[in-house]
Amino acid sequence: MKTIQLLALTSCLLPLAATAGSRTSANYAIPADTVDASGRRATSAAYSNVGSVGGIGGVGTAPAPATTAKHSYIGQLYDVRSLALSANPSPVNEVAATQLGLLAILDDGTRLVPTPASVLWNIVSGPISSITPGGLATAAAVYQNTTATVGGRYLGLSNGLDVLVVNILPDNFGTYAGDGLDDAWQVQYFGIGNANACPICDPDLDGQNNRFEYTAGTIPTDFDSHFRFHIAAVPGIRTNQNLVFSPRFPSRTYWAEYRPAVDSGIFGLVPVTATSDAGVERTITDLRATNAARFYRIGITYP
Repeated sequence: MKTIQLLALTSCLLPLAATAGSRTSANYAIPADTVDASGRRATSAAYSNVGSVGGIGGVGTAPAPATTAKHSYIGQLYDVRSLALSANPSPVNEVAATQLGLLAILDDGTRLVPTPASVLWNIVSGPISSITPGGLATAAAVYQNTTATVGGRYLGLSNGLDVLVVNILPDNFGTYAGDGLDDAWQVQYFGIGNANACPICDPDLDGQNNRFEYTAGTIPTDFDSHFRFHIAAVPGIRTNQNLVFSPRFPSRTYWAEYRPAVDSGIFGLVPVTATSDAGVERTITDLRATNAARFYRIGITYP
């Protein structure tokens, strides 16, 4: 039988208390405090501080006001409880960019601002054309103010943010871009990407193309909705002529022009007129219709 002998060395450190005297100056006074043997705990009449061995760091408390200091830690454990996303600017104009940001709410109520590159960004829905790894989101062209939704994921949590994309350019959307018609009007009557929405098209076959119907305010898909114009005599006044048309809208500007021949000459503004309205019908009276023949037309501008 073999016997193994173990030799144990023991030592005992007796705690010794160290006391520092009070310190004062013209601007402050610090009461005397007591530090334990290891330097881990310091106390005084005003505060106590519990730190790690060697004074690397710790938690300090004071009775009034109640304060917890978390400074000088080598590291700190925390859990992210929720995420809050932001965009600057918001709303954002179409085809412009907005910087996304994310705020992490921690379990102790404090907040952490991660770098945008540490967040996984994604497009959830709506007119956002791209998001860079750094969180710069670019809005797409829209035909009306439209809400987009973006998402951010950080440390296993995710959240979304709605961003309003503002329509500032009326003629830049999809296949309707640059054709001279308001994109919202084209989408309203034809939907998105419909070839029948072209300015020179006449899908309702009423003899008035889409450009004219847009300007006049009529419905381009309804045969019975078109601009009407006729000339009527003024009873008892041979030198006056009524120019009657409909529909008319306060948002548009109207004027009357004439020339002496039906197929030649230059149209000029009817110089002296009177105007009256009855619902959507307007009458412009030519007060000096003294020519043997006059051929009229109505001018319209919109907007």
